[in-house]
This record gives sequence, C-alpha cells and structure tokens, in this order.
Amino acid sequence: MRTCFAHGGQLAQINLGRRIQGFDGRPDLFEGKHHPRKAVGHKNIFFDTLVHDTGGLELLIRNHGSKQVIMGLDDPYPLGEMESDKQSSYPGKILDLAVERDIITTTEYDDIWENNVVQWLCGDDETAKEKLIARILG
Repeated sequence: MRTCFAHGGQLAQINLGRRIQGFDGRPDLFEGKHHPRKAVGHKNIFFDTLVHDTGGLELLIRNHGSKQVIMGLDDPYPLGEMESDKQSSYPGKILDLAVERDIITTTEYDDIWENNVVQWLCGDDETAKEKLIARILG
C-alpha cells in the first residue's frame, strides 16, 4: 500500500525529532512498537509539495528525500494564492523557488512533477507505469 500525506505532512516533519526522542527516551511506553525512524524515507510513503514555504519544503526533503515528494495543489479550491518577493503560494512556483534557492536540482524538480507521481501511483509495477504514461500521453 502506498500513501501520500497532503501539505507535506508538515506537523510530521517538525515533530519528527520529538517522536524519536519520546521513543528513545521512554522505551517502556513503546514496547513492541516500530521506531519512528523506520518510516522515514519508506518507499511507499509520499508527501505533496503544498507547503507554501521553501523552508518547509527543504525540511521535508531533508527528512524524507526528494524521491518521496510529489507535486501538490489545492485545485479546484482557490485559496487566495498570492505572490511576494520572498515566497509564493502558487503550487508550482514553490518548486521554481526551490531550484533558485538550491534546495532541489532541476532533475529533482522534474521527478517531483513526473517520475515520483508515477512511482506513487504504480509502485514498482513497470507494466502499470507504461500503461499510465501511455494513457496520459494519449
């Protein structure tokens, strides 16, 4: 099973250290449970980019790697997107800013828009990937 957390799973990103500390500091409370670090970078857990902040996106990528990130958007819900010198709330613009600020490479940019999405939808099933891409390209 593959899943994707909306809005970059933001609380999960900022709270990761606290969960690890709690697990390591009080093992008696988590006996028989999996360590929180085991989920980090898991190939079936994805996050979208709709964080509206390059700092948040950078933390997400630092925690989980760019391969676990897919493009996110609020469509069809217009939520007052706006532009400023420091930031942009337009969904695609966050990736443009991330490239400009050396948070991601152009290859990672392309993967977030394309390859990672296909990986999320199809997993390791190469036949399903081929069918999906053929369907998209018409």
